[in-house]
Amino acid sequence: MERNTQKNGLVNMLGLLVACVVAAVIGKIANSATSAVGAVFLGMGFLVAAISYFQMRLENREHLEQLEFQEIAKDRNRSALFDESGDDTFLAKKARQQFERFFVPAFTTLLGIGQAFAAYFLWKWLPDAGLPDLTKAPLVMVAFSAFAVVLFMLGKYSSGVARLDKLRLLRPGGAYLLLGSVICVVVVVSFAAGRFDFPGLDSLLARIMVVLLVLSTIETLINLILELYRPRTTNRAERALYESRLIGLLGQPVGLVSTAAQALDYQFGFKVSETWFYKFLEKALAWLILFQLGILMLSTTFVIIDPNELGLLEHFGKPRSSGAVLEPGIHFKWPWPIDKVYRHPAKELLSFDVGYEVADKEGMGRTLLWTRTHYDTEINFLVASSEQAARSANSSEDQAVPVNLLTAAVPVQFVVKDFQAWYYNHTNPAELLKSIGHREVVRYLVNVDIIDIMSKGRLKAAAALKQNIQERSDKLGLGVEIVFVGLQDIHPPVGDKTTQVAGSFEEVIGAEQEMKAKILQAEGYEAGIVPTSRGEAAKIVSEAEGARFERTLTSEAKAKQFLDLVKAYQSAPDVFKQRKYFDVIANSLTNVRKYVIVPKEVNETFILNLEDKIAYDLLSARPEDR
Repeated sequence: MERNTQKNGLVNMLGLLVACVVAAVIGKIANSATSAVGAVFLGMGFLVAAISYFQMRLENREHLEQLEFQEIAKDRNRSALFDESGDDTFLAKKARQQFERFFVPAFTTLLGIGQAFAAYFLWKWLPDAGLPDLTKAPLVMVAFSAFAVVLFMLGKYSSGVARLDKLRLLRPGGAYLLLGSVICVVVVVSFAAGRFDFPGLDSLLARIMVVLLVLSTIETLINLILELYRPRTTNRAERALYESRLIGLLGQPVGLVSTAAQALDYQFGFKVSETWFYKFLEKALAWLILFQLGILMLSTTFVIIDPNELGLLEHFGKPRSSGAVLEPGIHFKWPWPIDKVYRHPAKELLSFDVGYEVADKEGMGRTLLWTRTHYDTEINFLVASSEQAARSANSSEDQAVPVNLLTAAVPVQFVVKDFQAWYYNHTNPAELLKSIGHREVVRYLVNVDIIDIMSKGRLKAAAALKQNIQERSDKLGLGVEIVFVGLQDIHPPVGDKTTQVAGSFEEVIGAEQEMKAKILQAEGYEAGIVPTSRGEAAKIVSEAEGARFERTLTSEAKAKQFLDLVKAYQSAPDVFKQRKYFDVIANSLTNVRKYVIVPKEVNETFILNLEDKIAYDLLSARPEDR
């Protein structure tokens, strides 16, 4: 029996080795991710079967040594020479104990580390694995179907024989054989799904297998930790440290039911597994599961599209020729996975942002200052500077590059008008549309002047950006309508603690505004002083002309008067002289004080005070004497 057991272990080891090599080769040729991951599981199974086979040989040697000792011990006279307590008596037993004490934990540790590395590298490799080569699907399906049958038969036989305590070492290899059979079926299913236009199932199943590999790694590490605290018994067969219960359940799910029954028996204290309800449940469990799966599949035959959504119906992974777009309401279809429906909020106003990212939507309405950051992330755009370009053109010296940095927030809103074009023409249409918006914003801003875009050119820029994004989207067949493009929060970069860019820009703009104000003030002064000066000059000229005209007329009048006086003198010289004499006296006495004295007597003397004295009032009193 022991030799048959060793042969069975050797067959298990060779079967897993051949299956591992074939799975790896086919996985390479057919580019199958499930086959590649399955080869890793089969490789681990080969290592476990190999260590089990070696341990079985050690136990067989120990058993033969024990039989030989029993035969020799029948001779009572020589039994004292073979004391069972001697250290050198049972060499095979000692070798087996040393193997289980040192080599098995070391092998299990290396196995867990290998599982961890394999899971890590497989998970990184799967995104770049690509789709399987469906042209080799018939060869792959036939080969793995044959291996599934062979591995299942070997595993089922080994698992059945391993129920005996002395043959327990067949159980780890048998579990991996059954798991290999399941893996072969999974590979066949993945290629069959590829033939039905579901090639992505291969990658999905491979990822699930990698997750199971991670769980197996965790179980191996837990077994190593528990091995340190496990009580040691001498008369009871121990479970192999490298044996995985998870692999056993995956390869033989029926064992989970028996394990649960044993747990219930232990929990309740009586044979729950022998009750009529448990036996009925054990017989009808498969039908109950099938009934639940049927109800679940039936529930996938109808779909409800919300009022703000549109649905895209696919039949075997392809859109239907008619009725592919489902309007809001209840619709019936074939059950999953024959028909699938993808929902999209096509009638909603969608949006994306260019130039900024914001996490706190509540702070959007706060006051914005150039010297403070407005959003969580702000992008600086290159814009032209016509003033710097003119300075560089007119100067022969080295000048700064005629460009500036500008921070701008550009929200873009759109609606999807062609759902099929949006969903099928591109892998990630939303990200593509955002890239188009960013590209058009960069292209437009690099051709405009910074002062113009910050002042009067915003509306024109927003309209141009909307048109450019719409034209580019139509050219790529995105099936969207650009509703709104905004241009807001435009300002120079804020800078950092050492360099305040926005503050310096404000100072420059303030200086330019002061310069313009001074120029306008000077122009206003010019506009006021020039007309005033011209008026004063015209006034002086007019007064001079008036004086000249007056003097000319006066001279002419005096000359004519003199001629008239000459004629009057010639006519009556005496009269003329007397008249002139009296005129002179009259003119001379005009402003002279005159005293008129009328004497009554000839010899009367008059004393006159001819001193000029101003009479302040009737009493002739000075102001200081009052």
